[in-house]
Amino acid sequence: MLIINPIPGQEEENALFLENNGVGVWLKKDMDISKTISSLINADDKLNSMKLHTKNISNKYSTKDICEVLMKI
Repeated sequence: MLIINPIPGQEEENALFLENNGVGVWLKKDMDISKTISSLINADDKLNSMKLHTKNISNKYSTKDICEVLMKI
């Protein structure tokens, strides 16, 4: 996942979380964006690692869990 210009606050926290957990790359203004994207596209091991990390942090029941919390309110 490439993260571009997250809004300050929660979106920046989410971008940092994704980057720290190996799921995404936060494209910052001082980065060589085309080099970063190119190196990512050409790194099958990095992409596979990102896919694995995505599965590790995902919660496939998150929508159900949120609905259950809301129904209790």
